[in-house]
Amino acid sequence: MKINLSKAKEIIKSIHDELTNQIDYISELDQAIGDGDHGYNISRGFAAAIALDTNNLNLEQYFALVGKTLMAKVGGASGPLYGMSFLNGSKAFKDLETISWASFQNFTKSFADTLETLGKCKLNDKTMYDIWRPFSLKVFEYPKFNDSIRIELLKYLETLVIATKDMVATRGRASYLKDRSYGSIDPGAYTTAIILRSLVKGL
Repeated sequence: MKINLSKAKEIIKSIHDELTNQIDYISELDQAIGDGDHGYNISRGFAAAIALDTNNLNLEQYFALVGKTLMAKVGGASGPLYGMSFLNGSKAFKDLETISWASFQNFTKSFADTLETLGKCKLNDKTMYDIWRPFSLKVFEYPKFNDSIRIELLKYLETLVIATKDMVATRGRASYLKDRSYGSIDPGAYTTAIILRSLVKGL
């Protein structure tokens, strides 16, 4: 586990870069079940995050500041959800100079817990919670981390994202479509996978 503050900043930048590279596809996903602006909103939030002044910050403070930035810059329901989840998740890194496997496990759990509490999310609602909660449960199956587990987790992320195609949205704007939301990947699930993929690759 080698994620110190400098590496964490690189990971946040890689998230931004991947979101920006895929912004058209994310917008297509959101147009199918939402208002089409999720890609631009989340990319704008991470653009602000990579511009942060990180002087004298530790890991906990940095991830907390990323959360506050996402709350301020990402529009719609995603801003508060991503923002508060990062903010609460940052507590997993308290007093750490590098991210440990245990702290990463706790970060994912806190993220999922915040989504459940703040967003009233449940499994199979066709939201990013359908990625965060199963992924968090998965990482707790492994007492230690290694390269083979990294590969397993990356494959698992893809499985979770694809699974949202077979769900009917019951939360947010997509819920108005009811059965018509079936067959499309949830855009929030897709961007969540980008975030988690970057973190897992950096571990």
